[in-house]
Amino acid sequence: MAPLTPQVDQRVFKDLMNEKLPRLHAHFEQYKVDFSLITFNWFLVVFVDSVVSDILFKIWDAFLYEGPKIIFRFALALFKCKEEEFLKLQDAMGIFKYLRYFTRTILDARKLMNMAFVDMNPFPMRQIQNRRTFHLEKVRLELTELEAIRQTFLRERETSQEGRAVISDDEEDN
Repeated sequence: MAPLTPQVDQRVFKDLMNEKLPRLHAHFEQYKVDFSLITFNWFLVVFVDSVVSDILFKIWDAFLYEGPKIIFRFALALFKCKEEEFLKLQDAMGIFKYLRYFTRTILDARKLMNMAFVDMNPFPMRQIQNRRTFHLEKVRLELTELEAIRQTFLRERETSQEGRAVISDDEEDN
């Protein structure tokens, strides 16, 4: 499951965003903003280079104690902290620009911790595991479909190249 985990976790996170921060999720959907372009990195490196060091160390402490669900908790809490600012932005470019740096504007670690551990509750790991299983199956099916399309394309390309190979260069000039 490891190679697909980042893709799967982004889908799980999108579900959680829709559930826990529905107004913000709808806002991103309205402007067709794909926040996974930013959050993907958060999940891969557990927020390194995304938040100020004081907050980073608190996230890592919690991550080492509780495991991967902490990444979901804090990702949601970061968005919750700046939800109103995002909702004020009325164009995709402005939203995306803000997405690139907004986490660096969050300096109150206590407030962020409260949002992660109080505002985001309940947050059962079983729910995350169930969603991971669901999305993993969807990703696998999509990859199977893409592979079938790729194989069909390669066969068609090979067939068309074989047909062209029969005609010599001299015959093409005539």
